[in-house]
Amino acid sequence: MTKKRILIVEDESIIAMDEAQIVGDLGYEVIGLVMTGEEAVEQAGRDKPDLVLMDIKLPGEMDGRDATRKIRELYRIPVIYVTAHRVWKRWEPQDAPLPEGIGHVSKPFTRSELKTEIERLIG
Repeated sequence: MTKKRILIVEDESIIAMDEAQIVGDLGYEVIGLVMTGEEAVEQAGRDKPDLVLMDIKLPGEMDGRDATRKIRELYRIPVIYVTAHRVWKRWEPQDAPLPEGIGHVSKPFTRSELKTEIERLIG
């Protein structure tokens, strides 16, 4: 059985490496670590991951929400927002349902929280 492939988008390298370790421990393959929304869209188009873990606050012209919209529009790849709870509250009302193909975990998250969201979106 082929491992599901996940792209990690995180501008803090230590957090990105921690996320990569957790994703690998859960049995998924990390296909890349990128730091900007622009890089995320480019690599998603080139490598077609099964899922993207996306930080919302990213440097550059394109934040995580912009990158997610582009990735969903162009490639229909599911995305899990991985962000601080205080940041998330500014982006989404707590009672608003997430669009199809979108998940969310708040930093710091547990392995089981991330596993649940990944399985919900890609099995």
